[in-house]
Amino acid sequence: MSNPEKRFRLRKGEQIVGYMRKVSPTMILYSRDGFWWRGYAIDYDELDEYIGFRDRNNRYIYEWDILEFKIDPDGDYSQGVILWEAKEEVFGIKAIVEGSFIPLFIDDIAMFNPRELKVYSHLFLNPELKAELKVKD
Repeated sequence: MSNPEKRFRLRKGEQIVGYMRKVSPTMILYSRDGFWWRGYAIDYDELDEYIGFRDRNNRYIYEWDILEFKIDPDGDYSQGVILWEAKEEVFGIKAIVEGSFIPLFIDDIAMFNPRELKVYSHLFLNPELKAELKVKD
């Protein structure tokens, strides 16, 4: 049985204000630091969904994260952004230089090894990159 819990990063504009866990339809927990959780809501404008992976430093990866990645363990690292593809209804990595979109899973097979992923920034902090990639909210 899979874990039905969903996680989110909470933001007000460019500032991360906390995190939310939907443990069940009736139990929602909030945290300012991702460590201490309680039932008191945090005021936010935007939420970014956790994609189900942690990077090689054990950080949760959320949509809008900019990261280094590689598919081939012997290959070079590339840079990409975690985005939601509405047409196919999947999360994936949009490669910054190549412009290609690689789904995180194809037929339930993970396309990336989490040890080959490293978050280093967020797209919401880089409006020029957001415009260059033609990404809309």
